[in-house]
Amino acid sequence: MNGVDGAQPMLLPMGRPRSGMSSVLIHPAGGGLGAYAGVVLKLGRRGPVFGIRGHGLAPGETPDTTVAAMTDRYLTLLDSLPDPPDLLFGWSLGGVVAWELAARLRSSSGRRPRVVMVDSPAAGIDRDPSAARRWRERVRESLTENGGFPADRVARTVEAHLDAVTAYRVAGEHDCPTLLLPCAQEENAAHLAAWRSATPQLTVRPLPGGHFTAFDREQLPLLLGHLDEFLAATTEATRA
Repeated sequence: MNGVDGAQPMLLPMGRPRSGMSSVLIHPAGGGLGAYAGVVLKLGRRGPVFGIRGHGLAPGETPDTTVAAMTDRYLTLLDSLPDPPDLLFGWSLGGVVAWELAARLRSSSGRRPRVVMVDSPAAGIDRDPSAARRWRERVRESLTENGGFPADRVARTVEAHLDAVTAYRVAGEHDCPTLLLPCAQEENAAHLAAWRSATPQLTVRPLPGGHFTAFDREQLPLLLGHLDEFLAATTEATRA
């Protein structure tokens, strides 16, 4: 994805259009989609893939500061798809929003899209100043170098998403099949307990390393292997 100046939509086709399983990738904190290149290649073999970038990266946009606001906005985008999503995928904040979107779809239509969350929090995050500073630096570096986004918009969107992800605590529940891929070097116990309380259909497959290495070249084959295994095991379970 190359920058967002001009009339840039938020819902973006990724890969070649084809029939089959419809997947939607939700941006991680910061709003960009660049980390998902390998996932797009994998899911694109099964059907159409779309990505949702963060609101706030294009001229005139104001970034959302809560998960609830993102969920409301992205539901309208899902309504414009040719077919309802079979899979919602996200890293960090993106996984949280994917889970909330699935809850809303389950409640409104009875559909049970699969959800994949990579190192997504559920029990709130202590906003330690030094940790927050390192997180902002990593996200800004990734977006400005790989996405072509202007630095001022990146900074504003990063701050808004940091507010959203640190404040989030899962409150509802649903039975959509869900795969959680926590990173082993992070503090996961409270988040894992919260996710287990929120869904009886949780599969957990830890990834080695830390939050920012989950999509590295060395880690990606393991992540994609867990994704394949999950999709194979849940193909029939998603039918309403």
